[in-house]
Amino acid sequence: MDLLNPNTGTIFWTVLTFILLLLMLKKFAWKPILDALDERENKIKSAIYQAEQDRKQAEKYLQEQKALIEKAKKESAQIIADSRDAAENMKKEIVDQAREEAGRLIEQARQEIDLSKETAISEIKKYAVDLSILAAQKVVGETLDTHRQKSLIEQYINELS
Repeated sequence: MDLLNPNTGTIFWTVLTFILLLLMLKKFAWKPILDALDERENKIKSAIYQAEQDRKQAEKYLQEQKALIEKAKKESAQIIADSRDAAENMKKEIVDQAREEAGRLIEQARQEIDLSKETAISEIKKYAVDLSILAAQKVVGETLDTHRQKSLIEQYINELS
């Protein structure tokens, strides 16, 4: 039971030893421990700050990449639209040229037909005049002046036309 009763000498030496231990720890151990803890805290803060900066930088790069992709999509859509417009214009030009060429060929054919028609009518009139002169000579029995006969017959044919 002696162990349960505190002895003042033991208490004194225990307290004195504890205080000396605290002073020695304060002088030799706590400063390096606190410095190590401060250094570790600063490293952790620095790592957190760097991680935050890296995250912000990654976010910035991601936004830039998204913007570049969007820009590329818009440019490709514009290129496709421009190509379609160019193809449509080229198609329209080709169709217009073909229509123009067809119209020109039709007009040229009409002119050739009109010329052929006029030539044929002129030849028919000439043949009719010559035939009429021959018929008139046979009916009348005498020959009129050729020039006078042609002018009379042409006048008569023109009146019939």
